[in-house]
Amino acid sequence: MLKSILSEILGTPPANAEGLASLSRFRGKCHVLVLFEGSADDRPEMQEALLTNQHESLAARDVVLLRVVGGGVFSSLENPMAIDADDIRFDLEGPSIEEFELVLVHRDGAIILRSNNPVDMALVYAQLDKAPDALH
Repeated sequence: MLKSILSEILGTPPANAEGLASLSRFRGKCHVLVLFEGSADDRPEMQEALLTNQHESLAARDVVLLRVVGGGVFSSLENPMAIDADDIRFDLEGPSIEEFELVLVHRDGAIILRSNNPVDMALVYAQLDKAPDALH
């Protein structure tokens, strides 16, 4: 509880290699956009609408999209990943299983964007483009 209160006050610090063990396979290789898709409201559907036709743009920026839905983690709704949903929720201090949250993780493990509301992809791209290793 204290950790989440400090996080709210001070912002999200860069994660270290041990801090995001569930995403270790992506570290140094690509950015990760994690969507915690709870069922309490329509925010997941709103975010999905904002993601329409964005897969090529995400791939061009080396972004892997992970959806945490219930007890599973999917690279798309059809492709389950061998990542434990509870582990990724713990590592990213994600919301309860009923809630929505978007978390953008830099390839070095730092959290560069976090929102409890759907995010326009222009903001996601702006955060990626200003990252120190942006290549475009």
